[in-house]
Amino acid sequence: MKKYIDLTAYLLILLVFYGCNGDVFVDDFRSSDSELTLDGNGDVKTIRFASSNWDFLIYTYSDGFSYPYKIYDEDGNLTTTGEVAYLEGLGKVVCDEDLTGFTIERSNSKELKITVDENARATNFRFMIMAANEYEYQEIYVDISPSDRYVFDHITYSLDMYFYAKKKEEQKSFVQFNGWDIPYPCPLLPYENARYEVTFRSEMPEAFQLLEEGDLTVEIPDMKDRHLGLNGKRAQYTSMQQTLPFPDTEQIEVLIPSNTTQRITLWMDYEWFETRYTLHATHPKTGKQRVITGMLQSKMPGEYEIKQEDFK
Repeated sequence: MKKYIDLTAYLLILLVFYGCNGDVFVDDFRSSDSELTLDGNGDVKTIRFASSNWDFLIYTYSDGFSYPYKIYDEDGNLTTTGEVAYLEGLGKVVCDEDLTGFTIERSNSKELKITVDENARATNFRFMIMAANEYEYQEIYVDISPSDRYVFDHITYSLDMYFYAKKKEEQKSFVQFNGWDIPYPCPLLPYENARYEVTFRSEMPEAFQLLEEGDLTVEIPDMKDRHLGLNGKRAQYTSMQQTLPFPDTEQIEVLIPSNTTQRITLWMDYEWFETRYTLHATHPKTGKQRVITGMLQSKMPGEYEIKQEDFK
């Protein structure tokens, strides 16, 4: 039968028992450990208690959010799932969240063994173990430090299935006067202010936390003749939108007719595409592999058009 224990209610019950049974003599089960810090790279520590007359409950207070726990009995059978873990007798509690994983096992009535899988967060993950019986309780605070960052392995893209669109945008507009009796050549750099924008997105919370800090650059696809392919372009793997340099330095001349004033408007066809990516990374110490998925969005300049209108 599954049990769902409310932490506040459990504390109140403990206080009532403690207050009503103050004259009852029991063995002091409490451990000498009250605070523990574990390395996020697979650390293991054991808490030893003076006696065996206690059960325990886990409460996460790291960032105010709740996390899923699985409770197993001493035979390895799953008995309970919930956001507050409570274990009577022998067995184990497993937290297997996207970024943090650890197991608290009670295979000996006087011991708790904490085994860390990893803490892929950038900050410590904190929780409290409360060991208690009807007469007394003990709070033990546990900090799991961040594990080493994953190392980038490779990235692939869906080059055959993607969304593509073209959008015309006004790039530049200005007024040019020509008081001469001959046409005046007005120089223009069509791609001078063109924006080549790239954005990585992911629905996975660990996407941009797992990898080692630094300017990680990866190959990205681009459009050529309406076909998506890998052509040597690179960009940073980051959640921030980034603007890449556009190498086209084409220069043209726009002829302004004699004795006229014209408005010159430069329009740019931007090619926009979105495609799925799959990034593979490996933990340098444990060898654990992660697969991160998401979408790459790209907006790059294409063909341009120049419109000339007499200005009155």
